[in-house]
Amino acid sequence: MNINPIFNKTVIATTVAALGLITSASAHANNQYEIEMSGVVEIEASGGRATDGAANSDITLATVEIGIDTTITDNVSAHLLLLHEEDDTNLEIDEGTITLSQLGGLPVEMTAGQMYVPFGNFESHMVSDPLTLEIGETRESAVQFSTQVGNIYGSFYTFKGTTAKADESDRVKGLGANIGFNLEGDSFNLDTGLSYISNMAETDSIEGTVATPAGLVDTPAGIGFHAILNRGPLTVITEYVGANDSFDAADLAFNGNKAEPSAYNIEAGYELSMFGKESTVAFAAQGSSEAQALGLPESRILGSISLAVREQTSLSFEWAKSDDYDIADGGTGLSTDMYTAQIAVEF
Repeated sequence: MNINPIFNKTVIATTVAALGLITSASAHANNQYEIEMSGVVEIEASGGRATDGAANSDITLATVEIGIDTTITDNVSAHLLLLHEEDDTNLEIDEGTITLSQLGGLPVEMTAGQMYVPFGNFESHMVSDPLTLEIGETRESAVQFSTQVGNIYGSFYTFKGTTAKADESDRVKGLGANIGFNLEGDSFNLDTGLSYISNMAETDSIEGTVATPAGLVDTPAGIGFHAILNRGPLTVITEYVGANDSFDAADLAFNGNKAEPSAYNIEAGYELSMFGKESTVAFAAQGSSEAQALGLPESRILGSISLAVREQTSLSFEWAKSDDYDIADGGTGLSTDMYTAQIAVEF
């Protein structure tokens, strides 16, 4: 692993900023500021065959996350998350937000800063990210207002974004909202929710794929739905994320025509004791539609086993079989098999 890129100016500045936050909090110890640090380290070993039949394998420092959360008063808090993903993201500030709660004495809180906006849910038992996350995850600098009343929760947010139609001005124009319902019974829990974003081109995957981000012909909205049922040791997850209309073919195409990308995930996980350890066995069926330009498979089936081998330490194994789009749709028409082992520590 080449670690030299980690030690760049961005990381130095990030480290100094984090240390400055801790030092500042320590200097104000008399005010009893609360600081909580947490983190995740994930190391993965994978192997399999690509769509062209070539064998491949790798060992990576898949994820390093360092979270710093501070509570200034009962109604003021700040959050900072540093992230490193080998071969993908050098250490950077992934999230940075300030939250003000109980606005006007109401159960409403405002969160401002760089965040992953609540478009989609993306819960999964698997080692790899679900296709719904691959198509829908959206990180923006935004202002969000959220609330929860009884079993109902929801939020509204606005952001500027980086994609727009050619005739739009340079202004804050992105909007989004989600609403959900959480029902708890004696032996089950059901969480369902709907989410909306005014411009599907703002998702991280589509934003990096469209031909001219600042000069789009169409900017269709995106919609998402999820339902998660927990009943005893069984958890069932269903989710859909996609555009509610087509992009212009000049912006994002599928088989030479307008693309209306979407993805789904259907998953079941069961908790049990295995080798005397708390374990989870899970299976998933995932798929995408008109998303070949985003590099996503048309369908994927997965199976995983996760064991709690030590305190805060888990060992997971995953098998994934992915089917590419047909040659006529711009794909290869071939399948891949990938095997992944992951050891993860949370602290």
